[in-house]
Amino acid sequence: MPSPSKTSRNLMLRWSDTWRQDFLSSLVVFLVALPLCMGIALACGASVSAGLVTGIVGGIVVGFLTGAPMQVSGPAAGLTVICGEVIRQHGMAALGLVVLLAGLFQLIAGLLKFGQWFRAVSPAVIHGMLSGIGVLILSSQIHVMVDDRPRENGWENLKSIPEALLKGLPIPALEPIELRQARTQFLQEFGQLHEVQSEIESQVARTATVHGSDELHAQEAEQLGAFIPRQERILAEFATTAERVRNSPLASANGKRQEALELALAAGEAKLAETLADLKAHELDRVERSQAAASRSVANVLGSLKSHDWAAKIGLISIGIIVLWQLFATKSMKLIPGPLLAIVVATFAAWLLALPVLYVEVPENLLAGLTFPSLTVLEDVSLATLLTSAAMMAVIASAETLLCASAVDQMHSGPRTQYDKELTAQGIGNMLCGLLGALPMTGVIVRSAANVQAGARSNLSSILHGIWILLFVVALGSLLRLIPTAALAGILVYTGFKLIDWKGFFHLWKYSRTEAAIFVITLAVIVVEDLLIGVVTGIVLSAIKLLVTFSYLHVELSDRENTSSGQRSVQLVMTGAATFLRLPLLAAKLEEVPRGAELRADLEQLDYIDHACLDLLMNWARQHESSGGRLVIDWGLLHGRFRGGGRVRQNGNGNGNGSEHDSEAEEASIPSSLV
Repeated sequence: MPSPSKTSRNLMLRWSDTWRQDFLSSLVVFLVALPLCMGIALACGASVSAGLVTGIVGGIVVGFLTGAPMQVSGPAAGLTVICGEVIRQHGMAALGLVVLLAGLFQLIAGLLKFGQWFRAVSPAVIHGMLSGIGVLILSSQIHVMVDDRPRENGWENLKSIPEALLKGLPIPALEPIELRQARTQFLQEFGQLHEVQSEIESQVARTATVHGSDELHAQEAEQLGAFIPRQERILAEFATTAERVRNSPLASANGKRQEALELALAAGEAKLAETLADLKAHELDRVERSQAAASRSVANVLGSLKSHDWAAKIGLISIGIIVLWQLFATKSMKLIPGPLLAIVVATFAAWLLALPVLYVEVPENLLAGLTFPSLTVLEDVSLATLLTSAAMMAVIASAETLLCASAVDQMHSGPRTQYDKELTAQGIGNMLCGLLGALPMTGVIVRSAANVQAGARSNLSSILHGIWILLFVVALGSLLRLIPTAALAGILVYTGFKLIDWKGFFHLWKYSRTEAAIFVITLAVIVVEDLLIGVVTGIVLSAIKLLVTFSYLHVELSDRENTSSGQRSVQLVMTGAATFLRLPLLAAKLEEVPRGAELRADLEQLDYIDHACLDLLMNWARQHESSGGRLVIDWGLLHGRFRGGGRVRQNGNGNGNGSEHDSEAEEASIPSSLV
């Protein structure tokens, strides 16, 4: 094994030959990755910081350690469902622990050389899983695309799509410019307050517990007291901003919308004052609930200011640009990624028209938007629950990464993937993401394909793309606040639609109706129940199908014309798999063969024969020959089925040396010496 210093020298030598191509490719991948990092974070219910940090770690750390040089890692749409469930049920701090444990599982699996085993999953389950995730992403992001909240589960999201369409379909009214500017300004200001309030809510949730010793109770009270100054600032800023709203052009607007805004402002002030009072009184049994209510109240103010119809049009602009760019852009023009172009155009349109829609909430610095994991989570969430989620995340992330690596290998002629090394690198990257409170990562086919098509030659391209994300966020992070949330949701609606593998389903339908059924059932259970139950259901159905396949055997016995010598001739046709499970059936059919008859065995429809059935056939042939009978069989074909499907070369006496038996003319009667 080469030493680290020698490995570093080899990397430097390789990069010195390829840095020009890798530099240009890294810029393309950076432009592809930036909007997806933010969009996937929002789809999970996390801050955009969590997605951007994952992109940075996936580029710099995993890019350096990778076993798949052309593959680019980052937050993936395939993990949004499980991440969203963990965040919704247990909070961001719990997600950090889950990602950390998932990375540990991947690291152990890579060190134990389990890389290839993660690829041993039925294609029907993989395609069904990705399609189910695609349906979940599409159905949830349609709501976000109209500046609405996703429902509590995938089935509810799917059922309420017509409701979202009704909100977004109307032609939006273009209010006077001063009203639009006022709505947009206050949306951004209340959006920043909502981001800070949500951050405090998640931190308080980690701190507050309702049980424990007096010493722990006092310690938690002291920790909660540290949030009081921040909560006071939020209440003061909210009250000041609300007063400015009442003195702005919005106060002169007529109709129910203005009435709803006034009610939301009053409720917001009341809920923020209530949670501040709970913090000051150290009401540990109430503070979590009041914090959640305060966050919802600020979100309701945002809801009364935003415009669903304008948000929908921004989302449609994003989708339309991506589709048209894919259809009509030339090869050289496609170096500019469609999602990036969509974000630029949609952001410019929203800025130009001062549209009252939700915009991306970005903290002042990257680390402020992260929620670091804490062992205090274990006080409210069982370790078994975290381990179950982590195992599920590790399996899905590993399967998606290694399947992506296999696909990328087919796109270039460079070095092939080292699966165990790549799995180890992914494990280290996810452990680091868990420690930082970021999203989990996988190898991502969209970025990897863009990397190869842009001419990348080594892993330097992936490393540089991570550096560009870091520099952009540090130097130009304020630009991200100009991006409408609906534009990112539109990209994810398109991404979710593309994840639904229609072609894969029709291919499975032509190949095997059973495989197509497993695809549909896996997809349906994921949407109706959840990801874990859906994937397990698919795997169990695949195992049952495999068992049925290897236990199915049809044996048909029929008379043929008698031989020229007058000997009775019988034909035996075997279809399926002759395994020990069907040994009684085969034995019963052989017992029906008349004594002294010639038995011609047709094996063309036989998929496989195991040792038990092969031994039965040979022993029966000995006994039948002793009674004057004869067995005519293609022994080469028989042994080919026994060994896995290939033909074997065999002469007439069965010693394996001679011509290949492909036709009836070359069939040999049973050899006297069995092999």
